[in-house]
Amino acid sequence: MIRRGVASSLLLAACLFGTAHAQNFGGLANVAGETDADHFSAVRLRAGGLFAYESPWKYFGVAAQESFYSQSGWHQNATGVLGLWRDQARDTLAGINAEAGVVDVAGRTRPIGDVAWNLRPTTNTGVELLAAAGLVETQAAIEQGIGYTFWGASVEQTFAERFTVIALVGYQPFSDGNDRVHFRARFVWDALPEQGINLQARWRQYHNSTTDVGGAYFDPQNYQQWLGLVGFRKRLSGWTTTGTVGAGQEYIHNGGTTTQPTYLAELRTEGPIAGDARLAVQALYNRSAGFSNSPDYWWGLVNVTLIVPF
Repeated sequence: MIRRGVASSLLLAACLFGTAHAQNFGGLANVAGETDADHFSAVRLRAGGLFAYESPWKYFGVAAQESFYSQSGWHQNATGVLGLWRDQARDTLAGINAEAGVVDVAGRTRPIGDVAWNLRPTTNTGVELLAAAGLVETQAAIEQGIGYTFWGASVEQTFAERFTVIALVGYQPFSDGNDRVHFRARFVWDALPEQGINLQARWRQYHNSTTDVGGAYFDPQNYQQWLGLVGFRKRLSGWTTTGTVGAGQEYIHNGGTTTQPTYLAELRTEGPIAGDARLAVQALYNRSAGFSNSPDYWWGLVNVTLIVPF
């Protein structure tokens, strides 16, 4: 198990080692908070050191984190430690962006992380290999220590410079024995390239191997969703801001079929502050079925990351 004292000791030792041996060193701080229609809240605090730091797109490091979960008087914490590695081209993001570690929750040790390896064999073609792990974030799932991993691959192809198609297939096993198979597709048309405006259509579906998870999380036999969105991308004074907003329908197949509207709004901005320090802020609102069994489910997220080189 990873206890708070152990995680803190690992992080301190790594930071001291990096300060003594790495040519360049940086600090990382992250705060993320989310809440949903069930009044389930999660706050994650993360701090770490970055070694051999060359830029926000090239470094390696280590971080410790503490997550605080609450719902209607119930509370639970989870402590984790991760390794970080990023080596990507700034313009295309070709390369690897990885964080991987473990977390201690309800007396169990589960893997956590997010790894993306982006390949650009041609200017108009991209291939991305994905791996992720995390906790199922509902009260019942946290108490049982239920986690998941995700393995996937996507292909991106741009036609006539303005039309891009992205297809993804993924496999998601849960620690309770359930498995999901995912299929996703995205169509993007650069409607106004000079203004950074695009139109998108997104579709996704998944199938569960079992629908008997004891009510720990949302688990229909089949799920489908489509969305139509407007997106934008702007660069100004070193800052890059992207966003999308749109709506669609979701179809929940579990004996019968339930159809309900779904909405998505997301915004992300990233840029330099106070010299070489870099700040990234993300906000997201998603009204669609997630891990919860409640109808008209929604969840919101705010994520702030600060990198400071020394």
